[in-house]
Amino acid sequence: MRQFRFAILLAPLTPLITTGPVSGSVPAAIGDPLPVAVALKLDPRLVTTFAHSPDDTVSIWIEFTDKGLRDGRERIESLAAAEAALSPRARARRVRAGVRPLVDELDLPLHAPYLTDLASGHFTPYAYSRWFNRVAVRVPARSLAELAARPFVGRLAPVERGRVSRLPPDSSEPRDGARAARVGALDYGLTGSCLAQIGVPALHDSGYTGAGVLVAVLDAGFNFFDKHEALRDHVIPPERERDFLRGIHDVQDTLSISAFSHGTWVLGCLAGRKIGRYMGAAFDAEYALARTEVTSSESHQEMVYWGMAAEWADSLGADIISSSLGYSTFDSDPDYGYVDMDGHTTIVSRAAQIAASKGILVVNSVGNEGTNLWHYLVAPSDVNGDSVLAVGAVDAFGAPTGFSSYGPSADGRIKPDLAARGFQNPLVSASGDPNAYVTNNGTSFAAPLVAGLAACLMQARPQWTPVEVIAVLRSTASRASNPNDRVGYGIPNGHVALCLGGAAAAGPPSARLRLAGPNPVNLGVGPARFTFEFSTGTTQPGPGFVRVFDASGRRVRELWSGVIPCPFPMALSWDGLDDSGRACGPGLYFIQLRAGDQRAGLRITCLR
Repeated sequence: MRQFRFAILLAPLTPLITTGPVSGSVPAAIGDPLPVAVALKLDPRLVTTFAHSPDDTVSIWIEFTDKGLRDGRERIESLAAAEAALSPRARARRVRAGVRPLVDELDLPLHAPYLTDLASGHFTPYAYSRWFNRVAVRVPARSLAELAARPFVGRLAPVERGRVSRLPPDSSEPRDGARAARVGALDYGLTGSCLAQIGVPALHDSGYTGAGVLVAVLDAGFNFFDKHEALRDHVIPPERERDFLRGIHDVQDTLSISAFSHGTWVLGCLAGRKIGRYMGAAFDAEYALARTEVTSSESHQEMVYWGMAAEWADSLGADIISSSLGYSTFDSDPDYGYVDMDGHTTIVSRAAQIAASKGILVVNSVGNEGTNLWHYLVAPSDVNGDSVLAVGAVDAFGAPTGFSSYGPSADGRIKPDLAARGFQNPLVSASGDPNAYVTNNGTSFAAPLVAGLAACLMQARPQWTPVEVIAVLRSTASRASNPNDRVGYGIPNGHVALCLGGAAAAGPPSARLRLAGPNPVNLGVGPARFTFEFSTGTTQPGPGFVRVFDASGRRVRELWSGVIPCPFPMALSWDGLDDSGRACGPGLYFIQLRAGDQRAGLRITCLR
């Protein structure tokens, strides 16, 4: 996984200050003192640069004191204008997610007169953030005092700079076209085993392929995504493409192959659509592509764009952010410590929290640091699991990979949240060959698989909020009752989440299904026995059924079907045979009860 990292770091430096006035010209010569009111606005690192290297160009955040609201009436009017400016998709997403209030001061634009004042002093921002009420500029260090003297400037701080962490060792040779076994109604080709491991084919078989869900992919470039056979049928308009580094509506640079490949690989995991060759987890979803990262470890390009892309995704009305990026170590500045991975210290984690508060489900890779001296999770995967799903990597057999970063978070929360395939993943090629495929390793490729699964669930259960989607995925994963610091709650199961999740997300079920005996069930001793009933509030007759599914979501047996005339308990049993009379093997099975819009589920382990 390519991981690009940034931080706000406070150095224990003592500024040179004076009690002189703030107004008037501010000295910029080496050794000249700063007025107290000015010095207090500067990050200590900037004070040192100002004092000793005034001619150096620095990249800084200018944080404003406010958004220019003079009184309560103006605040009310501004909030009303911000609500009116929401795109239809953004409004619908916030309403669906239960965001209250629908807008707040974070949604207000930057105060235009402040920007005009900066422009009059020839300070031209190259990055903006309404959420954090700040702009980024590049200026000579001697100008810091002039900027800090402005009354609307609250603080000046260095822009965070990150460095690249290499992908773990891979097997990135072109594939010869050998295909995995057919899974479900679709021929998934190369991706069949990756998707089956997390229960995606069962959702596809039910008609849930991510249609109507908008996924914003934040990454390092998307070369040839519109040429590859598995991606070219997705028409992504220019207004849904943004390169935040170059400030253009184009996320490709075909003269820079390696620097613009990672995003294409990630997008294929989500959106691939070539039946018989390569299918993504949410191949019918809509996509927005944001280039937010550079890939050269020598680059000092400031890492300011993740937050900008998250704000952009919010404005588009994106339902999901899929981010295979992470931040913890640096080219020249001090690295973060494990203590900072607490979910709210790093600026990128704070941006992810805000995105989640606006009703966006954020899915982020946990990192590829497992074999490094720093082997912990990276920001923003450290954000609380009810806001951000951190995804680790497992192999084809479900074992955690060595490179997948360790949890827990610094404050002891379970991390990662979930895990998916991140070893020898089949990927679409970003080389320009429209029919080529490669393999590679990394939590970068586990995260989009889970994001695609979440998109399918959102289509299937549009009434669920992102918090409910997260809760359902975690509660139905393979280690739900025994999470750990390698795979969290385990490998998700899309089919079980779909069937059991209704009760988990919507409250107490009116339908009840119980196992009358121990679990696991020893089918060599006797059948599994069940009872089911509906609550006394269920008075309308209607058709219903009880069916058995295996762990991959395949239907095994229909135990009962008929009309429910009124509330009553009924006893059933399953002898371990499928609909054809063949004995089923030992393993995990799911019993599903449905009648109208009511449903209940039960997960059992069968022995022989």
